[in-house]
Formats: sequence, C-alpha cells, structure tokens
Amino acid sequence: MKKRILITLFIVFVFLLFIQQNEQWTSVFRVTDQPDVLMKGNHGETLTVDLSFGREDVDEWITKLEKPYPLLFLDADWIERSPLIVKKIKEKNIPVGLLGQESKIYKENLDLLKKEIEIFQSEFGVVPLWYRTKDHTFPEPLKQQVWDSKINMVSSSVNWTTGNPPTIQKGDIVSVALHQKTRVALKDLKAFQKAHPFVSIEETLFGYKTQTKTFP
Repeated sequence: MKKRILITLFIVFVFLLFIQQNEQWTSVFRVTDQPDVLMKGNHGETLTVDLSFGREDVDEWITKLEKPYPLLFLDADWIERSPLIVKKIKEKNIPVGLLGQESKIYKENLDLLKKEIEIFQSEFGVVPLWYRTKDHTFPEPLKQQVWDSKINMVSSSVNWTTGNPPTIQKGDIVSVALHQKTRVALKDLKAFQKAHPFVSIEETLFGYKTQTKTFP
C-alpha cells in the first residue's frame, strides 16, 4: 500500500514539474498574450545593438566583447555577407535576434519576413526569439505575421543613433544603431558598455536570469 502511494505521489510530482517547466518555456518564447511590442522592462537595463553594416571594426569589437553581452539584432543580408563574424558570435554564444528592414518595405513585399527568418534559421539553427525593424515600427499586418511565427517583437525605450551617449534608467531597453549611414562610434559604445551594469533582456523584462542557449 505504501509503495503504491509513493509511486502515485512520484507520478503527480513529475506531472506538476512538467507543467511548470512547460509554462516557463512558453513564457520565454511567447512573452505577450497578443501581438504587442516590448519596449521597456522593470528590473534592469538591457543593451541591444542593431547591426546591418560593418566588417573589420565590428569584427574587432566582437572579438574583444566581454560579458554581459548585448543582444545583437542582425540584418539578414549582413548575416550572409559576414560568415566569419557570425561564426565568432556563435562561438562566444552572444544572444542574437533578427533585424528587419524599414517597416514600409513589408507593405510592398509580404514574403520578405519569411525569407529573413529562413536566412537566420539556416545560420543559427533556430527561429529567432526576438525581432525588430530598422525603424522600430510594426504595421498591423507585420505584427500578425511575426506573432504567427512565434517571435517576440522588441522596440526600445532609448534609441541611440548618433552623438553623445543617452541617459538611461531602470527598465530601459537601449538600442544602438550600427548602420551604414546612421552609426554610433564603436569607441563610444565600448565606453557606454563599461559605464552601465547591463543585464539580459529576460532579466530586465521578467527579473530572472536564463540559461544561455548554445548554438549548434
């Protein structure tokens, strides 16, 4: 009798543990209950970098980059042009998301997002967890398309494109532009990184640390 009770309790425990893990897994991948854009958290500050242009200077920055790593939003075309830098990103296990084009382009090309996701998945082995457009704007049809792809949309509460570093506060998601025409100087970015105790986007949004995924 005691043995049956112990076996039953064990089965119930495993079942409850599975449910809890499944809920946590879902909360990480589907952060919102509907197609909403994440802009700010409550617990820390997160640095994100929108990367669509750069070779030697970006290669050097990635090579010397130390934890805590920023979340890199990578342009699909840049991914294809920069295989050696992407390899370093994977080797260092730096968190990455997908950077789209200007939002207006998706109104004219409904298949563009699908192609960008395929390029990202081909390189990293997974569908991106995070996505944003270059202008941080999400038209309704694009919102629904990203949502249907089970990807979270992220904008920012502080957008640093040129000039002096911005002032930030608790909960901010900071975006830094590394584009061809709109670009923050990497020496200023390095100083900015050292000046602030940045944390992962999961910690800023939820208040807890997550285990970093190793890329295949």
